[in-house]
Amino acid sequence: MNLLGPSGTFTSPNFPIQYESNSQCVWIITASNPNKRAFEITRNKRSTSLECLLANLSRCLKTSNANSVILFPSQVIQINFEEFDLELGYDTLTVGDGGEVGDSKTIIQVLTGSFVPDLIVSMTHQMWLHLQSDESVGSIGFKINYKEIDKGSCGDPGIPLYGLREGGGFSNGDVLRFECQFGFELIGERMISCQNNNQWSANIPICICECC
Repeated sequence: MNLLGPSGTFTSPNFPIQYESNSQCVWIITASNPNKRAFEITRNKRSTSLECLLANLSRCLKTSNANSVILFPSQVIQINFEEFDLELGYDTLTVGDGGEVGDSKTIIQVLTGSFVPDLIVSMTHQMWLHLQSDESVGSIGFKINYKEIDKGSCGDPGIPLYGLREGGGFSNGDVLRFECQFGFELIGERMISCQNNNQWSANIPICICECC
């Protein structure tokens, strides 16, 4: 199935009822406009270059001595899971970068089990997902939301329930720090960073009641 941005939702077959055995399902998500034109300005070359640097835009295309076109960074695909439940170890959802389904060099993650994954972000304007199930009984499957975001971002990973977050940047190199409200214990990493592959260095932590 081919899906087009800027955003949308899709599910495994029959969701929320059990998907079929021996399933082979593929989804390819493509950004609707990988290179977004912001606006056109009329300046001399020197002032235009300075404006681009100050705005931290990825590209500035010079069309003449006077006219310039500014483009926003290329768009990539972010997915987040509302629900996820596959037969552990036997049924898998493989997530890859680009449009060549099954290419081992482009695989981002292979998912299985009932743990709901965190955000996954592509490196290019396309992402593919491949669901494979065996001949035995399956599970309910998954529900996924997708959207386009600017290249060089890991996306907003959210804030843990009963938790607090310090830091508001989601671009490559940005760092987020977490702590829990009084009476709750933090399980997981207190600090995560946005890596150059557009993935967070770890899942966001969870906060568990100390006295419950």
